[in-house]
Amino acid sequence: MIRHHVIMVLNDDAKDMAQPIVDALLEWAPSCPEIRDYTVGIDLNLADNTGDVAVVGEFDSVEDYKAYATNEGHVKIITEMIAPNAASLMRVQTEF
Repeated sequence: MIRHHVIMVLNDDAKDMAQPIVDALLEWAPSCPEIRDYTVGIDLNLADNTGDVAVVGEFDSVEDYKAYATNEGHVKIITEMIAPNAASLMRVQTEF
């Protein structure tokens, strides 16, 4: 099993994009059959030095993760909503 983690820090002038990004990802996710489990949420501001949006996805295999990563709908959300508004983006894939 592959677990994919993403932490997004949005630009100061794009903090209002957190909810639309979450909504777009959650609306799109059911159309991607390679996803085993998918959680997206906005940081609760309970600590300092946090991101704004977090994504955790689970996949049965590396191939399923790669299909998700290159899925046309996913790439569109990244290109149109995330990339223009993110100050930084960290990704980690782990095996469990």
